[in-house]
Amino acid sequence: MRLRLTSLTFSVLASFASAPLLAQDPLDEVYGHAVHSYFRGDVPQAQTLLDQVIEAGSVDPRVHYFRGLCLSVQSGGTDAGKADFQRGAELEIEGKKVVNVGKALERIQGAARCEIEEIRRKYRLDARDKYMQMQRLRYEEAQRTAPALPARDADAPPSLVPTPKDPFAPGLDLNKGTPVPMPDSKPTTPPADNNPFGDAPSDPGTTTPPPATDDPFGGPPPASDDDPFGN
Repeated sequence: MRLRLTSLTFSVLASFASAPLLAQDPLDEVYGHAVHSYFRGDVPQAQTLLDQVIEAGSVDPRVHYFRGLCLSVQSGGTDAGKADFQRGAELEIEGKKVVNVGKALERIQGAARCEIEEIRRKYRLDARDKYMQMQRLRYEEAQRTAPALPARDADAPPSLVPTPKDPFAPGLDLNKGTPVPMPDSKPTTPPADNNPFGDAPSDPGTTTPPPATDDPFGGPPPASDDDPFGN
């Protein structure tokens, strides 16, 4: 078994010279054999293949996750594989080799999977905090090195403009001008020539009655020689 394993690994790693001609990375092929061995129950063989892939310089985070699983299974606890779990999370954040980690680990359940997901979540949050801090430092540096712009009139604060309707406006002169008396509104008597009847205006208190001769009912007419009845 050891001879067969060594021959397989040697034949795969020896194909590095012709790697540009291949559609698949040879390390991916060895990783695939290691995963099959792990799920088949041959954990020592899977760990041996994963050790060889890591020594060859693989930056695939899945390789470290599965080697951590192999160490956890053989030791009986997740602490043995924690270092590999953390290294896998680092490689996943760096993104030198983009792979579907969730798809690769979908068959992994239990305490080991919970440990992996907790570490992945922590590293993602730490990476976000570092990114935000870097952006803040860049912004502060840009503010320090930016040339000062001349002040514009539009940048000055607006000044209060008093209005005549505001009796409490600052600077408003309420004593401006001289008061003008109102004109006398008493009606005047129109001139006599404007009277259409030609009569002079009369005072209601001194009105005199018309002559008695003008009164048709003022009494009998005076005696006259011209009375045809001889009275």
